[in-house]
Amino acid sequence: MGSVTTEIRGAVAIVAFDNAARMNAIDAGVAEGLAAAAAELKGRKDVGALVLRGAGDKSFSSGVDLKFVEGFARRAQGFAVVEKGVESFCAGIAAMPFPTIAMLHANCYGGGVQLAVSTDFRFGDEALKLSVPAVKNKLYYPVSALERLFAIVGETRTRRMMLAGEVLNAQTLLAWGFLDQVCPAAELERETLAFAATLAAQPREVVAVYQGIFRALRVGDGKKARDLRGKAKGRAVK
Repeated sequence: MGSVTTEIRGAVAIVAFDNAARMNAIDAGVAEGLAAAAAELKGRKDVGALVLRGAGDKSFSSGVDLKFVEGFARRAQGFAVVEKGVESFCAGIAAMPFPTIAMLHANCYGGGVQLAVSTDFRFGDEALKLSVPAVKNKLYYPVSALERLFAIVGETRTRRMMLAGEVLNAQTLLAWGFLDQVCPAAELERETLAFAATLAAQPREVVAVYQGIFRALRVGDGKKARDLRGKAKGRAVK
């Protein structure tokens, strides 16, 4: 069974999920561990940024652990167990008052992409290969993940990712806006953590307001975004 660890390095939380024997595939241990980590970190006052990574250097995540799923009498039960934890994590990470970054190395498939799109930023290494083979495998990808893909790469590219199921490389993902930065594999961790430290050094109360404003704008709620800004300005002049 996979596991999740959280390390606080300065003001940066590093959440690492580990199922090395399965290329960091997502089983109940990983899904539930991620959900618990997000719930715990949301209230931390000493954290200013979060980095999500798969343990080791062989894979960010190979997706849902099919061996785990096949251990159930009905595959749907296994998928439901994993999806519950992953959805909880993604909802928690999307509500963080500080920025979040996915550090993507080597391979990122299926459910791993869902984890990646839940974060605010994505850094990848030059060898990154990414694919969502849900259609080929006759699976129905979570709508929340599709919504995030729409927001990040647009409708047409989301359709292409899902319906063609192509394996995309780092340069294509950078050109599409899925990745924010591509680094040599040997530099990925250093570059990601350096960027996280830069974000964590910003005034946290101001960043938290912007995080709320960005969430409101993402769903087209301009009124809420303006209200959040107005309240923050009002507190600032007192």
